Parts: sequence; structure tokens; C-alpha cells
Amino acid sequence: MSALVAELAYAQRLGRCPERVRGSNPLEGTMFCQDCGRPSYCHLQTWLDELTSRFLLRLILPQKFELFFDSLLEKIFIFSGLASLRSDFTGSDIQMRSACFIEELKKRGAMVKALRGPAGYTNYFRVEMGGKIIRFENLPFADNAWVVDDKEKTKLYLRKGNFPIAEGKSFWFWQKKKACDFAMEKIGFPLVVKPRNGSVSRHVTTDIQTLEKLKKAVEWATIYSPAFIIEKFISRAFVYRATVIDFDYVACVKQVPANVVGDGLATIRELIDKKNSDPNRGEPHQKIVENETTDFLNVPKEGEVVFLQQDPFLKLGGDLIEMTPEVHPDNRNLFRQAAKFFNIRVVGIDFLARDISRSYKEQECAIIELNGAPCIELHHFPYSGAPQNVAKAVADLFFKYYL
Repeated sequence: MSALVAELAYAQRLGRCPERVRGSNPLEGTMFCQDCGRPSYCHLQTWLDELTSRFLLRLILPQKFELFFDSLLEKIFIFSGLASLRSDFTGSDIQMRSACFIEELKKRGAMVKALRGPAGYTNYFRVEMGGKIIRFENLPFADNAWVVDDKEKTKLYLRKGNFPIAEGKSFWFWQKKKACDFAMEKIGFPLVVKPRNGSVSRHVTTDIQTLEKLKKAVEWATIYSPAFIIEKFISRAFVYRATVIDFDYVACVKQVPANVVGDGLATIRELIDKKNSDPNRGEPHQKIVENETTDFLNVPKEGEVVFLQQDPFLKLGGDLIEMTPEVHPDNRNLFRQAAKFFNIRVVGIDFLARDISRSYKEQECAIIELNGAPCIELHHFPYSGAPQNVAKAVADLFFKYYL
């Protein structure tokens, strides 16, 4: 609830809900960042978020005080008319991860209300059941999310816990030359550059092979944030998202770059249109983003895989392949140990490896990020593979600790 004031103000500036601006903003063009899916002036907010999280002390209150202030803020917003609690919201009104979880709660008889601001629904919810009222943002049990939201701090913690990581270091925007020198002398190509804070792979550049591209990647990252990270890129590796619930339950999806498979008859253009219309594609940001160098009139052979992007990012139309049954026991334990080490009961772990069915001890791999508010819908709506009901595991945890 502590971030609600900023979120409502942000929504008022946009004149719409923050989650609804992607790809449809009238400011699209020089004033619109296609990579972020938001107006370019939102980069000011991402800069401020980084600076305040770095230089202002985080106030950590006992849970009783946090609950009291959450309740007080909620009443102030409702009394002032800035917000209202509504139970008639639909899944399309809120984030998919929250919608999946809330659907499970309702199956068990919970009354759930969402806080609606002047520009749409926020990510704050109130659950009423058994005479109790519980509030949460996005998903429950994100108490230590502030630790993993800082990629530099996450890397330091992972190193301290002897977890596999990609070698790298964080720098400020005034240290661009120092950062490039460090990368060339201490790490070597290929490289990755990314903002120190951020999500959904915003302003991230991968597989950097030259000094010129490295400099451009640093400039790109510092548009989003005043601090950035340069780290080693693991070649021929896939990005796996492991979601760990209550230090035990583990689900895992593989992210594959946007692609189409030929049938010997259709052009690449026709194959893209067909795949984008598939309901398993999920949210709009999973639609394939076309590569300008592709010959869309070409007819691939039957079974031929044509990759349309280098990176597996969902915002570029990457595929999600559910891999939970294939996860090697060593890797499953690694994910559980990481969740315990950071003491986060609901966490998403981004893991780079060539083969999730092989032990991490036998291949080059790295834990690259943790997310305290994971997109659990990735497991519910994979493009291929059996869906995993992660929301049920989160609901089990919720009833275990809250009710």
C-alpha cells in the first residue's frame, strides 16, 4: 500500500490505468518508448525510483504497524473519493498473475475486492473471509521483494551464497567509460547490459560482441535508469523461469525466441498471423514482433523453424514451453535453496542454462534475477506443455499463513 499514492498519481497523469497503455498510446513515436510500452516521460519515474531506493533509507516497520497504515491509507483514499473498493471487477481489469490467484481464492469462498482509482483498477486487493480482512499487492508474501528488485544486491547475495552467477558489476551513468574498460579487461565478450532496476527486460541488450555495441547498450540502459549492470553473456543458453512457492513447490517454463514452423505451404507472414491469433499466445505483449530483415514472402519447408528474434523476451513474441516435469532434481533443489536463502515464499527465479534436464553442476549456467512478484500466469498459459496450477499453490500458502 505504500506505493499506492505514486501509482494513483501516475495513473492520473496518463489518464488511464498504467497496465493499459501498452501499444495504444496516442503519444506513440518520439515521445513513446516502444521498449517500455509507456510514454517516454515515464523514464523520469524509473530514474527517481532508482535514486530513492539507493539513497533513501527504507523504513521497515513491524507487521502490525504496516497492517495499521495499510488500513488507514485505504480508508483515506476511499473517504476522499480518490478510490473505491469493488468486487465486480473481471480478470481483464487487473494483472493476469493476480487474476489467476484471485480465481483460486474465490473457489474457496473468499470475497475479494480490488481498489479502483480515478483511471482504473490498481494492483491492491482486500480479501474478506472467516471474519478476517487481509490486504495484499499483486500477490501475497512479497515482504522481501525490495531485496531482489535490486539486481546488484541480488548478485552480491547470490555470490555470498555460492550460487551460480554471471560475472558482472554495477555502474552509474557517469561511469560509462570505466564500465566499458572493466567489461573489456575483466569480463570479455559476449556481454549483457541491463538497468540495475527494472522488469520485463526493459532496455536490456544481450550478446554484445563489439565495443561499439557495448557503448550503445550502455546508453540505452541509462535512458531507463541512472545505474546499470554489465555482465557475462552465456552463449547458446535458454532462459528458464522457475517459480518457487513456500520453499517447496517448483514450476518451470522455458523461454524461446519468437519463431514460426514451416508447413511447406504458407509464407512467413501467414505463419506469423496464424500464430499470433492462437489463444495460447496469452497477453498482447506476447504477440510476435517482426524483424525488419525477415523475408516475409518466403515459404519455409515443412518442419523448418524460422527464428524471428535473437532474444527470447515475451515482449518480442517469445514462446513459453512448460518444462516442470523435465527439471533435474539438482536444479529443483537449487531453486528451493535460493528461495530459502532470500527468505521469499513466493519468488520467480530467472535461470540461464543450456538444458534444464541436466544438473547445474554439469553445465555453464547462472541465476540472473529474482522477482518477488512473479508472473505466475506464465505457467498457466504456456504455448506448449502441460499448464501448472501455480495459483493453487499460492492459495494453499495464503490459507496456511493468513487464515
